[in-house]
Amino acid sequence: MTSSESSYADIAASGPAQSAEEARANPVDEVIPTDQSIESLIDVHTGVAVVPSDFKEQEVKTETQAQRLEAEAAAAEERAIKAAEEKKKQTAVEEKEKEKKEPSKAEKKQAVKSNPIVLGNGLGIAIVSIVLGLGAYKKHQAGQLNWKLAGTWGLLMATLAGADYCLSNYLFKKYPFGQKKN
Repeated sequence: MTSSESSYADIAASGPAQSAEEARANPVDEVIPTDQSIESLIDVHTGVAVVPSDFKEQEVKTETQAQRLEAEAAAAEERAIKAAEEKKKQTAVEEKEKEKKEPSKAEKKQAVKSNPIVLGNGLGIAIVSIVLGLGAYKKHQAGQLNWKLAGTWGLLMATLAGADYCLSNYLFKKYPFGQKKN
């Protein structure tokens, strides 16, 4: 490289080394406050406001914010009261409609008592019970009642009860006695 093509870094490096004082940066100018400059920043009539040290952690920091939160809480409480009243009215209306649709307990009992399927089941159970009871008594008097015979009669009763259940369900579905058709 020729001297005309040298970089600044090359030229600076070829010169004498700097002393520590020369290498240090120039000092920064300082603003020296005077009493007059501070007075212009403070409003003497309002004074200085001091806040608590936990100010940043507080949820409510201003009076306006506190008023807004109180208003929101009051509005939410009002909405909750209205919703509860509306729910109470709706429940009352539903109860009235339910009472109109459903028959009372007395009506249900009367419907069951006058149902021919229920009456037939009651009569059949009574007749079978009387026949089995008399037959068991006669076998006992004759000394022929044993566990094998009692088990056979029990199995016969279970079979008859199952058949009665199936027949009753079929008849209840086919002839819904005492139920209003819509």
